[in-house]
This record gives sequence, structure tokens and C-alpha cells, in this order.
Amino acid sequence: MKKNSVILLEGIAIGGFLGLITYFLFVAGSIIPLGDITFFSQFCVPTSLFFEITIPIFMVLGTIILHMLSYRQRFVEMQNIVLKNKDDNKAKDDLISMTLHHIRTPLTGMMWSTKELSFETPADNPQKNRIEKLNEETVRILHTVEKLIQTSRENNGRSSYCFEIYSMEKLERLISESVAKMRPAAYAKDLSVEMETAPLSNKVVKIDNDKIITVVQTLFENAIHYTKSGGGIKIRMEEKGSDFFFYITDTGIGIPINEQSKIFSQFYRSTNAKLTRSEGLGIGLFLAKSFVDAHNGGITFNSSSHGTTFIMRLPTVDPSDQTSPKRGDALPVEPGAIKGNNPQPQ
Repeated sequence: MKKNSVILLEGIAIGGFLGLITYFLFVAGSIIPLGDITFFSQFCVPTSLFFEITIPIFMVLGTIILHMLSYRQRFVEMQNIVLKNKDDNKAKDDLISMTLHHIRTPLTGMMWSTKELSFETPADNPQKNRIEKLNEETVRILHTVEKLIQTSRENNGRSSYCFEIYSMEKLERLISESVAKMRPAAYAKDLSVEMETAPLSNKVVKIDNDKIITVVQTLFENAIHYTKSGGGIKIRMEEKGSDFFFYITDTGIGIPINEQSKIFSQFYRSTNAKLTRSEGLGIGLFLAKSFVDAHNGGITFNSSSHGTTFIMRLPTVDPSDQTSPKRGDALPVEPGAIKGNNPQPQ
């Protein structure tokens, strides 16, 4: 506020000064007699009117010009701050990434060592359960570190993708095998798991199978974590138009309406998710969306207090088309889909 007042006073002073110079040049001293020139004669005014009209105009113009220069300077300063912050953030990301890689190396060694030790320990040895528990915790921490490394790569645009051609049948088998590996965790929580696949065509998709498996696992794990015992999970795969759809529906806690727009944000967890399960970093859905977007696809959801349906969409192509997806050219997502009202059929 104080700075603006100073600029205002400076503008008035400079404008008034320029007005006075104009007066002495063109009116009082007639150093440059504009009145003798036919074009300018129509604009010449008496001295009294000059001070009443022209000087104030010059003051206003001076103030406007100074404000414009001031805003330009502030814009340049803000631009420099943004660039500096960007460089600082990149340095932080690089440091975090390097640290995580250093942590991952010994964790990997611990995982294999405890696994081997558990295998060599007799079943009647009371230490076997402790060794197995240590191995499970090591695997869990290593999994978390891997996710953080992948998040850092996504933020820096350094994720690598290896796209391969998959037929609809092969894709369905890939997803089914991934789900089969996680069924025991659902059954352990007394959750039913239903899976169906609509007839598929001979079209193909171009995917990085590791990334798509990660997306499926993330959605399935979330369904298990946030669905109470006795609930159910339904999975459906179908082809519609030029897209392949993967639906996963649970009877869980749902996502609050006022938090649905943030659900794909990095490190964000909904309020009821934190109350249901204290563990979690809030990066699973962020990575899932990043991976699917890189496939020119989309991920949306419908949610209520009775459960949630996540929908992954992947574009299909004709078998003769050998071009690879371009990151960032995502297919359009239906309006309002992120808010939970995607119109796609179940």
C-alpha cells in the first residue's frame, strides 16, 4: 500500500513536470509555435485551460506509466522467484531421489537375506516367525520406497515407458493374473471377489505392462483396505467403441463429495481414509493417474457412502497401427467424471 502511494505521488510529480515543460515549449515561450501549423491549431488552448486540463492529463498519464513500469518490474521479480523455486525444487527432488536409491539398495539386500534365512530356519524354531515378520516389514518398506522413487520420477518427467502390443485376450489375461495374486488378501478379510469379462474384439492396445499392473494392483489394494469385512469387490472388463474399460467396484467407505476433486493429488488422503487406515502416503492414485495418462487413457470414478467404482480407460488401435502413444495426449475425460458422476455403464 505504501509503495503504491509513493508510485502515485511520483507519477503525479513526473506528469506535472512534463506538463510544465510542454507549457513553456508550446504555449508560454512559443519556442515551437504549434499554433501556426494548421493541424495543431485546432488543439491549442488558452493558458488557463492548459493548466486546468492538460496538466492534470499529464499527471494521470505519468501515474499510469509508472504503475505499468512498476507492475512489469514486479512481474520480472516474480518470474525470477518462480525460476529460482523451480531450480530449488529440482535440487530437492534430485536429493530425495538419490537418498531413496541409497536406501533401496540395503533394503533389497535385507529382503533377500531374511527370506533366505527364513527358508533355512526349521519350522519348529521359535525364531522363524520373527524372521518371517522381519521379511514382511522389509518388503513393505521397500515397496514404499519404490513408490516414492517413482513419484519423484513422475514429478521430474523422467519416468521411462516400454510400450508393447497386447491383444485384448492377452490384456485380459494380464489383468486376471494380477487380480488372482491379490485374491488371498481379499479372502483373508472375508471379502467376496467377482470378475467378469464381456466379449472382446481382435483390436490391440499399446501398454507398458508393468505400469498397468501397478494401476490394477493399486485400485484392488484400495478396495481391500477401505471395504469392511463381509463386503464385496466386483471387477468387469469390456470394450466399448474405441476404448477398453476396466471397472472395479467395492462396497467400501466411499469418498466424501467435498474431497473428490483432490483424490488424485499427490500425497492426498481423504478424511475417512485416514480414520479407516492410518498407514498410507497418498501417492497410489497419483501414480495410477500419471501412468494411465501416459497411455493416452483416463481414470475416473463414481463414489457414494455405499462404495466406489474406479474406471480405467485405455485406447484400442487397429492391429495394423504400429504408432506408440504420446505422453500428454490423453483422451478426453467426461465432464464431471472426477467428481464421481461418470456416465459410463457398469
